[in-house]
Amino acid sequence: MKKLTIILALLISIPSFGFEGGPIVPTSSYLNSFLSIDDQQLSTGASFDSFLKKLEKKQQTIRREKDFVRFIFTKTHQEYLKSYKPYASFNELFNKGDYNCLTGTILYALVLNHFGIQYEVIETNYHIFLTVETKQGKILLEATDPLEGFVDTDRGIEKRIATYKQNTLIATNSKLNHYQFSFDLYKTVSLEELQGLLYYNKAVDSFNHQQLEKSIRFLEKAHELYSSSRIHEFSMILLLAVQQSEWSAEMKEKYLHVIYSISEKNSLIASLH
Repeated sequence: MKKLTIILALLISIPSFGFEGGPIVPTSSYLNSFLSIDDQQLSTGASFDSFLKKLEKKQQTIRREKDFVRFIFTKTHQEYLKSYKPYASFNELFNKGDYNCLTGTILYALVLNHFGIQYEVIETNYHIFLTVETKQGKILLEATDPLEGFVDTDRGIEKRIATYKQNTLIATNSKLNHYQFSFDLYKTVSLEELQGLLYYNKAVDSFNHQQLEKSIRFLEKAHELYSSSRIHEFSMILLLAVQQSEWSAEMKEKYLHVIYSISEKNSLIASLH
């Protein structure tokens, strides 16, 4: 029998905008919040601040906002996004250069937030990307595509978004059974809620490594930051896994209570998608 594998959020609902004059919340505060999600803490604040200062200096020589966003896209990829991996923590992006769709998108959001550039992060079933509003028009940024991930034509943006909206699951391993979500997501997410998606990814990764207790704990943390049909549906998978586990009756009761609480609070959101 093939093992059931949940696809990560290659990657809830409040728009994440930047405004001229700089971000309302300092970028360093957001950075620390994302880094704190992983067990290991890294001294990345100083190096990232140095990177932002280099961008600030370059900004003074670039007249068009669209050109500056292009420069941000290229330099951020060159500096940090070295190797794509389906599961990579946010800390790994800084200490190894390993990234996925979600962590790469978060990094770009942090940089855009720092410069007060208006943007949105869009979540779909199996993907996440950014759109940017500049004085010269709209741009789509695809973190996993260093060569063609800067899209600044209306036709190009429409084509990319149409592909994302198909919510098609691309299985990378035919030996595994991949779970397909029953909903269709296309929604704007905030920086705070992106923290919830990082916890969700950790919950999924733990589940895929048969670490059921850790998976439940991570999903509980994800739920505190992000209510969605994604959380609800995965909680149903965990519910079944606990019921079929060899845990003691007392342990099952304990974690079933946690999962029921998560599921009930997300069921209304799920019914809307």
